[in-house]
Amino acid sequence: MNMNLFNLFKNKIKKIFSNSQQQIEFEFHKWKKKLMFLDKLMAIIFVVFLGIFRPDAIVIIGYFILFPYLLITKRKNAFLHLCIASIVALIWTIIASKQYGYNQEMWMFLGLNTFPLFAWASGLFTIYLIYSHWEHKLKFKTPVKKLLLFIALYWPMLLILETVGYHYFNIQNVATAIYAGLPLCNCMYAPLWMQISYFALGPIYFIVCELIGLENPHHIKKSK
Repeated sequence: MNMNLFNLFKNKIKKIFSNSQQQIEFEFHKWKKKLMFLDKLMAIIFVVFLGIFRPDAIVIIGYFILFPYLLITKRKNAFLHLCIASIVALIWTIIASKQYGYNQEMWMFLGLNTFPLFAWASGLFTIYLIYSHWEHKLKFKTPVKKLLLFIALYWPMLLILETVGYHYFNIQNVATAIYAGLPLCNCMYAPLWMQISYFALGPIYFIVCELIGLENPHHIKKSK
């Protein structure tokens, strides 16, 4: 009799715990959708402000807002991806430091132009977030498929951002203006090695994240 009461009590507790877990998971999904909406809203505000205020000020402010924003929303994986994007952007800006000089006044820090530094860091991270959403939906498993998906998103977005920045926001790198630009977008005026680097930076960033073992921020660990 006592054993039957114990089993009944145990099953009752197990049921309550199971319902609690389902409720937590449900609430998490609701929260994630709200975060995705907030992410898109912040991106739109950023683009609007980019056309109104100094480009370097906007990318710097937007970049430093990302860190507390990701910590407050408890997205540790995304925070780590932003750190890697920042390291890649810093290395690139150091390598190409003499190739940047804009038609607008940009802040300098330790001899580095702040606009490409923070623009690359924020841009790489943002494109990865977009990729992570689609990779989670398509459920790609193999590294090659994941890399191809990232490239399929990164290259078109790179061309769109370069075109919009050059023609609509008047952000032009006059230091490399003597070189030929890309024919289709009439932008990205730079030496060939620099143009190739632009297309390679995204895949390099992605591969580094994969080698380190950073998880897709959209992946949800199921409770055991």
